[in-house]
Amino acid sequence: MTDKGRYRIHGDCIICGAHKNTLTCENWEVKTHSKREILDAKKKRKKTATNKKAKKLGFKILDANENVQTYIKRYLREATKEG
Repeated sequence: MTDKGRYRIHGDCIICGAHKNTLTCENWEVKTHSKREILDAKKKRKKTATNKKAKKLGFKILDANENVQTYIKRYLREATKEG
């Protein structure tokens, strides 16, 4: 039992063989997520990964030479005019 009154089930997964841990409530019931919750979590992970890649690219642009920066600024101006 953990400090918050939950139980920990641990063992090897029969599908992938990895060692897994699962926390349960006081009644030893494992909460299952709906398909909607799973899809929302996948979308959130994908969005987070995309934002992380965009930030890395942004830092690379800031470190680039002036010619690249002027080209990108011009491109962004044209893109915002169209939108």
